[in-house]
Amino acid sequence: MNQELFRRGQETIAQGIGWLGRHHDQISHTQDLSAYYKAPYLYATLGDPVRARYCADLMQTRYLQQDGDFRTGPQQKGWADAPVMPATWYIYPTGWIIVGLRKMGAYGIAKRGIQFVRRFQSPELGGFFSRFDVKSGQVDRRYVDSSSTSAAGLALLASGLVEEAIQAGDFILRLLEAQPDPERHCYLSWQAGAGLMTDLWDAQGRSPIGERRLFALSTDVDPLQQLTWLAGKSMKFLSKLYDQTSDRRYLDGAIQLFEFFHRLDEGRWRNTGSCKVMWASAELYRHTGELRFAQTAERIFDTLCQAQQPSGCWVHTARGGRPEDQPLTISVDIVQELCAEMLDTMFDLSPTAGSN
Repeated sequence: MNQELFRRGQETIAQGIGWLGRHHDQISHTQDLSAYYKAPYLYATLGDPVRARYCADLMQTRYLQQDGDFRTGPQQKGWADAPVMPATWYIYPTGWIIVGLRKMGAYGIAKRGIQFVRRFQSPELGGFFSRFDVKSGQVDRRYVDSSSTSAAGLALLASGLVEEAIQAGDFILRLLEAQPDPERHCYLSWQAGAGLMTDLWDAQGRSPIGERRLFALSTDVDPLQQLTWLAGKSMKFLSKLYDQTSDRRYLDGAIQLFEFFHRLDEGRWRNTGSCKVMWASAELYRHTGELRFAQTAERIFDTLCQAQQPSGCWVHTARGGRPEDQPLTISVDIVQELCAEMLDTMFDLSPTAGSN
């Protein structure tokens, strides 16, 4: 990363942290976990021990439930402004929390969380189920998906549970190998007993469990209307798994997702959800030294710098509209994530990163 882009990145992150600071009082009155689940990772990465400790205490005293999950309440996951999240990727936020807690050294709280997450791993597939009934306390064992599996996989790796993470990684590879038309579509959900879910293309673009875009990426659809982060999350997990195991299969799987991202139209660069592709591509560069990964990460990084609002916030591409119309929890979520992932990207693209 050249010095000018590095400098702009520092300024962008500082503006984002400034936005969070100016809205602290508003955020502190928000009970919903959706405003806090990425905060442990951000402040651990930023190296801010005071805010990191505040986040750890908050997770333990307000959100940690008796079963080991982190929820807004005993029978309420949260996400009032994005209800699809707990409906389709239940353990996605818990994965973020665990990795953040491990980064800051809050191992006891993280251990409770990882014990809960391990309940979701399919013994047959190795992947992780995506749904949970809070009232009954039962895991829905019908659907396994790449997002839940990757979120859990990153938490497993952070917790030193490499064998379980390998099983999760093998599921992601199995999912990729099963793609019927890999040049056009990337299907990311699996139905137990039936296999890869590809029947998502009816007239309304809906599937039995939600919108098509929640479970697939396609070269036939405008990238600005897609959740491009779905490719990046699995890329990041497989890259981390390669780092732990040196197994080339996981590196190849991450590269397959990287190459699919590049088949999407030009709108892929402007989608804020591509931040996770940036995040993962930078790590791929650190492991391989290949410039194509650095160039992709830098282009998305530069676009995110440009897309930041004067206030320090970003508008979430998936929702659109004006920044002032964006719910506070959504704004907090995107600022926390982009600042954290940009910090990681700057580390991975440092001058010596590709030398190993």
